[in-house]
Amino acid sequence: MGKKCIPGLFCIENMTLFLLVVVLILLIYVWYTQLVKPIRNLEDQSKIIVVNTPNTLPLASISTRNNPMNDPYAPPLKNDGIYYPTNSGDIRGIPSKVPINIETRGMNMEYQQVGILTRSHSNNDMILPLMGRRNLAGRDKWQYYTISNTGNLNTKLPISVNGKSCTNEYGCDQVYNGDIVYVEGYKDTFNATIYENNLFRYLPY
Repeated sequence: MGKKCIPGLFCIENMTLFLLVVVLILLIYVWYTQLVKPIRNLEDQSKIIVVNTPNTLPLASISTRNNPMNDPYAPPLKNDGIYYPTNSGDIRGIPSKVPINIETRGMNMEYQQVGILTRSHSNNDMILPLMGRRNLAGRDKWQYYTISNTGNLNTKLPISVNGKSCTNEYGCDQVYNGDIVYVEGYKDTFNATIYENNLFRYLPY
């Protein structure tokens, strides 16, 4: 004899309720796998993945110093205006193994004021700064120049020691206290006074 339901109430047997829940779960699963999951996969595929690459400049546009007109530490060297692309190491167009104008024996030091120059044969007290740096092309070779102190535009002037230009690639002999150097532009000789070396010091805590 089956169970009777009280009038006014909706009755479901346990087995019927269980089957309804199973059917509902199956419908939700089919809906998710057929509609929702493919849409999410399409959204993931349409996302653009941006890989951050290191910010590298072409070798020809790297500037080692600021504007030579405004920077007293920039050497008096001219730029011949030739553009060197990064793959110009071989005239046949084959990319070079070692890029051009890249130091391979270590970096040259920056120019610094290493002393002063005073005019040898003059009554006025003309003092010019002696700018220099050690050259890596030769062990005891240096590169030097000076800056004029006349007018509004301070011009960088090449220096010669013992008849050798000190602004070229190979430099000249190191200048010591009392050495006589020739300054282009003034067409005169100057006596060099070299600053003392900045030595390593013991600095206890």
